[in-house]
Amino acid sequence: MNPIPPVDSSDSSGPKRPTRQIDQAFEEVARLAGTDLPPTTFFQEFLEKVLAGIDAPAGAIWLKNVQGFLQLQCQVNIDGVGLDKHKNGRQSHNELLRQAFQTAKPILLEPFGSTGILEGIPAGNPTDYVVLLAPISFDEKTAIGLVEVWQEPRWDAKMKRVHLNYLVQMGGYASTYVRNQQGRQAINQEQLWNQLEAFACQIHASLDPTTVAYQVANEGRRLIGCDRLSVATREAKSAKIEAVSGADVVEKRATQIKLMRKLAEAVLKWDEKLVFRGVKDDGLPPDVYESLDHYLGESAAKLLVVMPLRDPREKDKETKEYKPGKARSALVMECFEPPAQAEPIFARLDVIARHSSSALYNATEMKKIPLGLLWRPLLKLQEGLGGRAKSLTYLISTIVVLVLLGLIFIPYELKMDAKGILLPVQRFTIFSPRPGRIDEIYVDQNQEFGKNQVLLRLSDEELAKEMQDYTTKIRHSVLAIESLNKSIQTAAPAEKEQVEREKYKTEGELELAVRARKRLMDEFKAVPNQPGVFFIHAPDFDPSRIRSGPAKWRVIDGRDFRSELNRRPVKPSDALMKLGEVYGEWEIEVRIPQKHIGQVRDAYQTDDPDEELDVDLKLESHVTATYRGKLARRRIAPEAIPNKDDHNETEPVVYAYVRISGDDIPPGDRIPVKHYVPGVEVRANIRCGKHAMGYSLFYGVWEFLHQKYFQFF
Repeated sequence: MNPIPPVDSSDSSGPKRPTRQIDQAFEEVARLAGTDLPPTTFFQEFLEKVLAGIDAPAGAIWLKNVQGFLQLQCQVNIDGVGLDKHKNGRQSHNELLRQAFQTAKPILLEPFGSTGILEGIPAGNPTDYVVLLAPISFDEKTAIGLVEVWQEPRWDAKMKRVHLNYLVQMGGYASTYVRNQQGRQAINQEQLWNQLEAFACQIHASLDPTTVAYQVANEGRRLIGCDRLSVATREAKSAKIEAVSGADVVEKRATQIKLMRKLAEAVLKWDEKLVFRGVKDDGLPPDVYESLDHYLGESAAKLLVVMPLRDPREKDKETKEYKPGKARSALVMECFEPPAQAEPIFARLDVIARHSSSALYNATEMKKIPLGLLWRPLLKLQEGLGGRAKSLTYLISTIVVLVLLGLIFIPYELKMDAKGILLPVQRFTIFSPRPGRIDEIYVDQNQEFGKNQVLLRLSDEELAKEMQDYTTKIRHSVLAIESLNKSIQTAAPAEKEQVEREKYKTEGELELAVRARKRLMDEFKAVPNQPGVFFIHAPDFDPSRIRSGPAKWRVIDGRDFRSELNRRPVKPSDALMKLGEVYGEWEIEVRIPQKHIGQVRDAYQTDDPDEELDVDLKLESHVTATYRGKLARRRIAPEAIPNKDDHNETEPVVYAYVRISGDDIPPGDRIPVKHYVPGVEVRANIRCGKHAMGYSLFYGVWEFLHQKYFQFF
């Protein structure tokens, strides 16, 4: 077996660039891998595009089945390659597939070639074509399938390696699709579990039978996917329609409700599940059959299920033992346009029924519990106050008065909320000193580096031209000076002065050219032997801001700057990357809405620019903890600017910077160093002093009233 490594397109021995046909195939397959097509459709289209990219005559997709063996998923012209032309050709090919699947590495075999590994039947290529195999895998060692292509042998060795590299990359796209499909299935299953959990919480949140029934009907209909779900309960020997999905009130006198009640009553009496799928069963009990016939005359349901609900906590009336007895309630499910396969609906109905039976049982049992010992004192108090209406009035009035007094007289901290991000104090934005094109990037996203680190290499044709012009001018000037020196020695006395003046002028031009060339090299850190090439270096640090350890820069851009900047022309106004000193001091850059800045500035007691306010901080990455910061007056920007960072917030904001370190902040209230991640969002509450509780809690309402109605008073 001779796996072929991928071909580096930069290698001078290989092809310089892929053909347009291959590029188009890559683009089409990349888009296809991001779709939500069924596997059968995806792999068929995928294989056709793979073959079209390199003009291959045949191909196949092999995927691992449940038993762990390779199974043909789809194929194109596999019968025309001649697997059965030679004896044991099919077996040799199958052994080749097995070895390629086990090793999970690409393989290229010439016509009638062999892998060289003998394990029973030799594995090889029994056809007149070149066989290319690439794995479809989750990782480098685990394969889930193979992409097989038969190519004509007319191509040279270089192109065959290019084709194999092309097939390996296509296998990567297929792997991406498989992972995406499994991820979507996991998400759908998780969503279903979340919905079921929410449903269980909702139906168990109340102990009122009617409320529980409405929750079961409305939420259960959405989870089951039926058109209507109703809940019927049994009272003595009769039934009652407690809730109907989509209806706020059950109109008991409606004809359809009456017929549904009779049907539920007959089924509860029969105590078996009734399923109607378009044809009535003649074996039903007469009263159930008659009730069903009457109800279908009013309802357009083509799929109807009446399921009695039993709870395992039911007691037998005679033995008093816990065992399922007669059902106390039932679910009536209706579908007007049922799907061809109704089994998923039945399965979801069974799950909903199990949860609903316990919730309805709890509510019914709670309704039976006598609460006289608990409510009797309250009833006496209610009677003493003049009845239920007056007692509620007195109670509500007392509560309102107490709340108003508390809102007026109880002091409470006024907090102004703002959004922010966590950043190093030392930050630096890298710009290009002149227009150019980025040729190479020397740092990675999470790399730490020191000052003067080479960040970028750029090239500029204009700079190269200037450097070349100055170099040419220097060379010409030197030659001219040498020529003039010889002329001075041989010139006549009358011409000597004129030649010396010419030499002095040329020396001045030489000095100017040397200075100009040196200025360009110093200003742009240009490379002498590479005209037009210049470098951008990391800046120096502010030593007073270094907290501990060696000072290190890190790129704090949230974007993928490598893919965005590489080979890209830039201008001096373009921000190339942002650096942050990660071992120095950190701070919170907050954006205070302009409607809050007045409250913040009024909270300062003096005009001292170093006076600080306490700020409560919550990291979005660690929302369970609250930390403390300090906001100095001088660290608040003097003007409000549009909030360009938050597209949902159109109101201008004032930028401010909150200090999060220092001896005046208790160690337990400081943000731990392990949470120092550039760009983490922070919720900030700026403490603006104590005011009346009503104003602190509802200052927004108070200011709105002043702005709209009291502005002229």
